[in-house]
Amino acid sequence: MFVISKDIVLIVLWTTSRCNLACKYCYAGSTPLKTDMDFETAAQTLDLFSDQHMKIQFAGGEPLLNYPLICQVVSYVKEKNYDASFQMQTNGTCITPEIAAGLKKMKIALGVSLDGPPEVNEFTRGKTRAVIAGIGCLADQGMRINLNSVVTSYSVSQLPKLVNFAYYLGNVGGIGLDLLRDAGRARDQRAIIKKATPEQIKTALTKMVETAEELYQLTGKKIVIREVHEAKQRLKMTACNKEYCYASCGRSYVVLPHGDVYPCGSLIENPKYFMGNVVKARPLKNIAIVKAEPQACKTCDYYTVCPGGCPSRLILNDETKQDASLDCVLKKAAFELAEQ
Repeated sequence: MFVISKDIVLIVLWTTSRCNLACKYCYAGSTPLKTDMDFETAAQTLDLFSDQHMKIQFAGGEPLLNYPLICQVVSYVKEKNYDASFQMQTNGTCITPEIAAGLKKMKIALGVSLDGPPEVNEFTRGKTRAVIAGIGCLADQGMRINLNSVVTSYSVSQLPKLVNFAYYLGNVGGIGLDLLRDAGRARDQRAIIKKATPEQIKTALTKMVETAEELYQLTGKKIVIREVHEAKQRLKMTACNKEYCYASCGRSYVVLPHGDVYPCGSLIENPKYFMGNVVKARPLKNIAIVKAEPQACKTCDYYTVCPGGCPSRLILNDETKQDASLDCVLKKAAFELAEQ
């Protein structure tokens, strides 16, 4: 479950805007500038938060296309004795045995993007063989990972098969769902890639849970469905933290290669959320993404324990005034399954 800590800031280092894939919905797909972050920009960013607990996330683009910078950042943090942990979201295609060993040594927690079984992922993202090989290299190092799957009308019905495939991969601990955002290439190719419907989302989540439970009963091995797992944890409480993420409470800083800063990577094209530049001008502006809360939320059975929908996705998908966004559909379905 996501737990916000007042002592932690999330620092997202956009190590590069380059990518070796051309995902049909890529949120950064319309960004023309393809550059790498240099070490000086990364170091200046970390120095700004040297007196705080940092959760450092490497992102992009494909962050491993600038793997040397990642190594430099980890070494710099250790040299300066900064209080920090590391995580990364990667497409997995660049992971070699050597890089896998390096990631393990640097203690970087990993999420790998995979939208479904091979045939689905090949259509939406591509280079699936390389992804599987990369995950295998991590498995050889004894590294467990989580999968992140972007949910579209094309992939949603195949998500239960992703649970089986995750079991086959051997080192997957859980699967998280990322509902499609109306940004970047997804915004430009609506005829090709579309949002899933509410019924498709509810059906897919139910079947994912059933598949995971069947596998657990047969093998004793658990594949956690993130949304349902979080709902279970929240239902144990009478009330809990309702912040959705670090960006929603003003403790997130996404730093682009040239030093510009935004609270969320999904909003980097929106000047309203520009926080400043770590190289050119400081201090940075503090921005919290205001979370929309439709009136219907207040009469929901899960209101006291639900964090609501992703603030930036609600903005991008123009769902801030709707009674029931797709986020709401997913969250409510997860709570209902968690109660069963």
